Amino acid sequence: MSEEPERKLVAILAAAMAGFSRPREREEAGMPARLEQARRGVIDPAIALHRGRIFKVMGRGILAEFPSAVLALRAAVGIQTELAARNRAAAAEDGVVLRIGVHQGEAVVAGGDLLGDGVIVAARIVPLAPPAGICVSARVHEDSAGKLPLGFDDLGEHALRDVARPVRVLRVLLPGEPPPAPAGPAAEGTPPRAGDAERTLLGQAPPQAMHVLVVSSPGRAERRVALDSMPFVIGRQPPCGLLLDGREVSRRHCQIHVADGHAVVTDLASTNGTFVDGQRIAAPTRLLPGMRIGLGAHALLYECQEPGADPEATGIAPGGRAPPMQRQGLPGCRAMRCDDGSG
Repeated sequence: MSEEPERKLVAILAAAMAGFSRPREREEAGMPARLEQARRGVIDPAIALHRGRIFKVMGRGILAEFPSAVLALRAAVGIQTELAARNRAAAAEDGVVLRIGVHQGEAVVAGGDLLGDGVIVAARIVPLAPPAGICVSARVHEDSAGKLPLGFDDLGEHALRDVARPVRVLRVLLPGEPPPAPAGPAAEGTPPRAGDAERTLLGQAPPQAMHVLVVSSPGRAERRVALDSMPFVIGRQPPCGLLLDGREVSRRHCQIHVADGHAVVTDLASTNGTFVDGQRIAAPTRLLPGMRIGLGAHALLYECQEPGADPEATGIAPGGRAPPMQRQGLPGCRAMRCDDGSG
């Protein structure tokens, strides 16, 4: 009978370098040296100060464990604050910009390494953080509430690759950063909740703008799709709100969330990335009317129809909903099963 592997509850800090603008060969040549310098001067001391241990080093990032979520988050804030100060005093090509993700969960001990969902979630959260920013899971937020003088911006639930259930992710508001604008008429100090927008529409609130995607796919007629559920998930398998064909499209590729009249697109750790106006996004990105979202060969033009506009001119049915066939995906754009398990 095989021996059960050792498991332990830990907080994981995952950090990766971001924000490159130079040619790739220069990035790769200078990346390890700059990361090593940042480790010696900032990262390693902050981790040691908060009783952490680096257990894995990659070419552009690190993984570290901590005995608690509070200690891991304190270390993350310390690292980003000190790096920001150093970057202001350094030449642009010498700066180090990190994205950091923090999660608390169970990990499997494998010698000096750690494996399992706790590590995977932390690593998958990293791309959701803005450059020089921090994102945490709801578990970390709950454990640190009231213990650290930090604010949080709730980014909602995200389907992360290799993680069975959606994970609620929050962006840390670093010291001196203003809080995000409220998403609705909620009471002061009360964060907006999922479904608040739908409840408001059922009351006597003023008419809301309609948010629409104009979908262009190879060999298909152009279609207009209303963003009538939040978050509006796009991918190649049900129950996504918009189904798109193609191996370059992941099962759950990206999502769009509308709050306070603004639409924000977030990549859901897709294999081939989500592009806005030709640029691959690495963090939640606000959409402006006329911007194009690229998913493989598909182009999605974002439009915002103001209240009172003629629905006949837009092809969207009254009430903000497209005809059922359009809401559920393009005709012929069925979900595809990948035999290799990719996406």
